[in-house]
Amino acid sequence: MMQCNWRINSFRLFSIWCVALLLVGCVNSQPFMANNKLIIAEQTPNSHIEQEIMVARISQVLQIGGIDKKERATLHFERGVLYDALGLWGLARYDFLQSLIFQPKNAALYNYLGVYQLINEDYDEALEAFNAALELNPNDEYSLFNRGLGFYYIARYPLAQKDLAQFYQQDKSDAYRALWLYLNELETNPKKAKQQLAQQAPALSQKQWGSYIVQYYLGQLSLTELQQQGVEFAEKQKMPYAEVLTETYFYLAKQQLNLGQREKAETLFKLAIANQVYNFVEYRFAVLELAKLKRTQAQ
Repeated sequence: MMQCNWRINSFRLFSIWCVALLLVGCVNSQPFMANNKLIIAEQTPNSHIEQEIMVARISQVLQIGGIDKKERATLHFERGVLYDALGLWGLARYDFLQSLIFQPKNAALYNYLGVYQLINEDYDEALEAFNAALELNPNDEYSLFNRGLGFYYIARYPLAQKDLAQFYQQDKSDAYRALWLYLNELETNPKKAKQQLAQQAPALSQKQWGSYIVQYYLGQLSLTELQQQGVEFAEKQKMPYAEVLTETYFYLAKQQLNLGQREKAETLFKLAIANQVYNFVEYRFAVLELAKLKRTQAQ
């Protein structure tokens, strides 16, 4: 799930499904464990070429003198978004800060900067950025969502619930909104969390892969069935399989983490980031989750 524009059709990748199935199989006791086949991931080197060409063109334009402040702010913002999609977050942050100089009332800039601060666990600065974005644009639903995640990751679950519930209410067909509401509620009231998710499930869009993850969470799909559905869904919806995998590995990891299986969760988070869908919330927060796990292990 993307945190601003939801999807970019790029980053095509094949699966490492069997690794994940083996990791969580002992919890679910699925027969697929007998199939000891490992499918190695592949990546197309030219999968980012369109974004790279656009970065080069914007960079050339920015070198030209006589550009007014508004246009320069727009170009820095657009290049920042491209850098973000390419996983070059340091360069993206630089461009967003440059854009902020020329256009200080752009809520999207504060949202992006807040996300980077949140991933770096600079929670106070992240929340300040999301608050600034919402002051500029109270209808900015992604800043609301990200602020909810900020509260979630500092264990301020009632505050997170307020933001995530409002985010969910704005689109009850969105499976990812339901999933994050569930994950937050799970921290304080597991029984209510599952009941609520079951009530929300019928209204979720089947055009989103997240709806199948919801079915898995509710026990309506086995892990093997989820795997089969993932392949079929990617083909039917013309969705890069890497995106399906990134989302699936992340939510499987969260499930294992909630079951106290830290080692399995850690491996699944690593698989989530291996697909390199840099601008998905699942990629970003797999990075954060791994940092938190590493620090816990060190202690």
